[in-house]
Amino acid sequence: MSFPSAMLVPEALGAGRDGAVDITYIGVGLAAALILLQILVSIRLCLGLHSQLAVAAVRCVVQLSLLGYILAPIFQLNSPWLVLAYAGFMVWVSALEAIGRPTRVYKGLFYHTLGIVLLAAGCTMGYGLALVVGVSPWWSPQYLIPVLGMVLGNTISGISVGLAAVMEELTMGADRIEQLLSLGASRAEATRDLLGRAVRLAMTPLLNQMSVVGLVSIPGMMTGQILGGSHPDQAARYQMVIMFLLGAASTAAAVGSTSAAVAHVVDGCHRLRPERLVPRAKSAGVNGLLTEGAKQLWGVLVTLVSSFAELQTTIMSCLLEFCCCCHLREGAEGSRHAQDEAAAGAAGGSNSIYGSSRAVDEVQEPLLPPQPPEYHSTHTPA
Repeated sequence: MSFPSAMLVPEALGAGRDGAVDITYIGVGLAAALILLQILVSIRLCLGLHSQLAVAAVRCVVQLSLLGYILAPIFQLNSPWLVLAYAGFMVWVSALEAIGRPTRVYKGLFYHTLGIVLLAAGCTMGYGLALVVGVSPWWSPQYLIPVLGMVLGNTISGISVGLAAVMEELTMGADRIEQLLSLGASRAEATRDLLGRAVRLAMTPLLNQMSVVGLVSIPGMMTGQILGGSHPDQAARYQMVIMFLLGAASTAAAVGSTSAAVAHVVDGCHRLRPERLVPRAKSAGVNGLLTEGAKQLWGVLVTLVSSFAELQTTIMSCLLEFCCCCHLREGAEGSRHAQDEAAAGAAGGSNSIYGSSRAVDEVQEPLLPPQPPEYHSTHTPA
């Protein structure tokens, strides 16, 4: 069995654009077949993850395909407003995903997180692209969108870990914080330790990544540069810049989000307000939003189908009533027409009888001789 050459994986380097090897859909399908190994392991060990793995694989393919189709016109048009609009969408989704991990939240957490993500990512991107890399124009989609995606990914991780640790400390260690506040400690003094632990947890993943980069793993930025045909030395420099930008953005976002959470739960009068923490809604985060959106879309579709069925039933009943009315009207008109014909026939018969009798009279009248006038005067009785 042979496949068309356009669908097979190219064999020679430089077969793609700029020396990169193009991956065909068959290549993607062969790589996706490896997910079957994880599904088999889940089934064999009764992990119950096979359905989640299948859904995750489908979502991965769909989301990345959509991303490719969305980025293509953005790169072609090269419009600053379009690039900034997509960047704003990325920031909004990042803030929504960052608040999806903590089990307890407070009112206004999303807006606080959105502002922190926007400030941390915006300052880091401006510093990195304008001063470090020296991109001109600074909003060039080739640099802004990929680098912003990596920065936001690590920012989400830092905020999620930091918020989860702070919320747990404020819930489980509320007695210790309240004790410190009752002994005269300020808000900053009573929450200094928990803030330090939360920020340390948020910084640990990136710290571990920076420690082993280049020795154990080659990060994504450097891999992309090398696959794109860049010199390994230049790719290594790009990766250094990216790692430093990621560390700054993640740390700033973690510090800002945890400090905002502590400032909201422990008010300005140095009082602990645990009632401000509420359980997280099931629809929080991107996954919850997609699930809730899918449920709402399904409800809308069911409503539309039921409304269409009701409309169809109404139309059919109206058509039946209209047909019945037409038949009744035709029957009434037919009976009226028959009555009119009968009446016309009766009237015609009477007229013919009257006419015939009149004709007989006219015929018989001339048979009588006319009487002279003297006859009447002579025969007048006395």
